[in-house]
Parts: sequence; C-alpha cells; structure tokens
Amino acid sequence: MKTLTQIISPIAAELQQFEAYFGQTLKAETEPMNSIMQYVLDTRGKRLRPILVLLSAKLFGEINEQTLRAATFVEMVHSATLIHDDVVDNDDQRRGRASVKARFGNLSAVLAGDFLLAKAMLLLSHPDDHAILEVMLRTTAAMSEGELMQGSVGLSYHSCHDDKNNGCHDGKNSGCHDVTALQSQYLEIITNKTAMLMQSCCTAGALSVGASTEQIRQIEDFGLNFGILFQLRDDMLDGENEEIAETLLPVYHEKALKALDSFPPSEAKETLRNLTFFCFGRTE
Repeated sequence: MKTLTQIISPIAAELQQFEAYFGQTLKAETEPMNSIMQYVLDTRGKRLRPILVLLSAKLFGEINEQTLRAATFVEMVHSATLIHDDVVDNDDQRRGRASVKARFGNLSAVLAGDFLLAKAMLLLSHPDDHAILEVMLRTTAAMSEGELMQGSVGLSYHSCHDDKNNGCHDGKNSGCHDVTALQSQYLEIITNKTAMLMQSCCTAGALSVGASTEQIRQIEDFGLNFGILFQLRDDMLDGENEEIAETLLPVYHEKALKALDSFPPSEAKETLRNLTFFCFGRTE
C-alpha cells in the first residue's frame, strides 16, 4: 500500500501553500498565546481534512485563495476540538507530544481552543465565503452534539447468544442490546462527531471553485462515507467498539469507493481513491 506522502504527491505544491497560509493565520499578537499557537503548529497531524478540501476543489477546478481559507478553517476547528477534548478527557499526550493542556495548563488550553475557533470564524467572515461558513458552522454544532451523545450513551458492544439469562452471554440483562439498533446509534454518533466534518471539507472545496449543485451532492456523498470509514478504522485502532466497527468497515469502504464512480477520470479522483484505500488499511 502507498504511503500517505506518496498518495498526496499530486497536491504537494498546494499543501505547501496551505502550510504557509495556516502558519500565518495561527499567529497571535501577544504572548503567551503566540507561543501556544506555535506549539499547535508544530504538533501536526496527517492534515487529512485540509487534504480533502484541496482534492475536492481540484476535482472540479483550480485551487485558489478561497480554497486555502476553507482548508485553514477546517484545520483550525479540528485543532480546537482536539485541545478541548484533551482538557475534558484529561489527556496528557497528543500525537506523541505533551498535549496543550499538559504543556500550558487547563485554562490556557481552553482559551487556546476558543482563540482558534474565533480566528477560524473571522477567516471566513467575508461575504464571498458565507456559503462555506454556514456549512462549517452547522457542522461544528453537530460535532458538539455527537461528542455529548457519545458521552451520555456510553456505547459498548458485545455479541449476544440465545442461552440462559435472556440470551445475554455475560449474564447481565441490562447489557444486552439489539445489534441493529446499536449499529444505528453508533453510526449516528460517529457521523456527527467525525464524518460530517469530512463531508463539509469536501463541500467547502467544491464550493470554493464554483462546483454545480449536483457535483456538490456527489462529493458530499463521498465525504460522508469516507468520514465514517475513517472513524471506524480509528475506533478499531483505539480498541473501541471493535466488533461493530469491524463489521461496518468493509461496508463503508465500498460505499466511499462507489461514490467516486460518478466522477470522470482525473488525478484528483485517483488520489481520493488511493486515500480511501489508505484509510481502510491504515495501522496508525
């Protein structure tokens, strides 16, 4: 399987443009916020969400400054949610380094997350960006709902067998769930907390190059299924809901690939296809 670097090589130049734009946007006017933002910039992940923005734009047109603004917005929102999550979950590690919360303290981490969200909204405050901002704000609200749903439900999955104790193999009647209902609930949560943002990345990229309503609908179909696929694999790697995720993973892998069939052959389409295979088989 190709590495992520090999897969995204067709947009290497555009990614460099994004990194420069992202770094410039993250700068704060005062300390210690500027130091915290530099720490966030240095603690980088795969940049998967900006990559989706750039590839979706390239699928229908030429990457432009509005595309870069949209890509920067999604990475800022994603970074803010991770910082806040680490405070809520009391996590001291993030991407192999001390989390912002561990490095700078809870108060600084909360304020840094708020700073990122505010800067992100300012970034798309121009009237030309209104459609993208509206999509992104609806998605950000859904992400909060998804996280809260997950925390309140406390999902756990196990197989049930038709034996004693009303068919539940662990002997606890209250722990036995209908598998179909649990799958539906699980999918609703991961759709809200993860997949909708990836779908919105695809929407934003398409909007930034003036894609048609039908083209946007088609790339949104891909983005949603890709986002679910990504979270299913993520949960398996984290040892969470492994059995249900393993069952659903090939289903959403196929759905994501099928969604790409509607697009004519192009370098961007092939890159999205390779990215789908990468997320299906990734080991970290």
